[in-house]
Amino acid sequence: AAVPSAAPAGAGASKGDARTSSASSASGAGRKLSKEERKLARKEAERRDYVAAAGGQASLRRVLRAYAAHDPDVGYCQGMNFIAAMFLTFMSEEEAFWLLVHVMNEEPCRMRGLFGEGMAHAHRVLHVAEGLIRQFLPKLAGHLERENVHVTMYVTQWLLTLYASSFPFDLVTRVWDCFLAEGWKIVFRVMLAILDRASPDLMRLRFEEILGYFRELPGKIDGDATLDASLKIPLRRRHIEKLETEWDARQKGR
Repeated sequence: AAVPSAAPAGAGASKGDARTSSASSASGAGRKLSKEERKLARKEAERRDYVAAAGGQASLRRVLRAYAAHDPDVGYCQGMNFIAAMFLTFMSEEEAFWLLVHVMNEEPCRMRGLFGEGMAHAHRVLHVAEGLIRQFLPKLAGHLERENVHVTMYVTQWLLTLYASSFPFDLVTRVWDCFLAEGWKIVFRVMLAILDRASPDLMRLRFEEILGYFRELPGKIDGDATLDASLKIPLRRRHIEKLETEWDARQKGR
């Protein structure tokens, strides 16, 4: 089966071309870019470039096909391409393959359950995410529930790829640095920081506007500011473990 690309259209262009294209789009008819617009254009270029810079789609396909052969029960699942592509920006194909094997199976990552049959761990992660949003951002949680915006509508891809699918590369790499060393707490911290910073806007929006806002949100994120804000959130491992235990007990009762 063909393996989907991890990069948007045009990812094969050179960095200079991508940045020129982004800058042109932002500037309109020759208008001088503001500092913020230049920053956003640079981030957009990074998102387009980081797979191409790793050696192109052929390398990505080889890594994903090797993993599918190594673990046929999981094979290839949507979302794995973003993770493997990010690894390829820092290491060889062989190293990227073995790191993918590691994060799928070993502590503190153990991501295999996100992609395996039934995606059991994915449901557990989303339950934890929903509980943490209610606990740390109760007003926003209430507003989203009243608008019938379920957590699966906006955080699923964030969490299943650990932000590698669409967020700025500086944020993605720093999240993964922490994740490889400490596990899931940083992933939930960043989720809460993103939602907290977006909360004033989201509280004014209705259902369709909220979904549109979430589609555009990754491109507006300041990676450094978001990570700094995430580290100030008083999230403790016991908060996560309590929700995981709650989910496990619920599954045993079925």
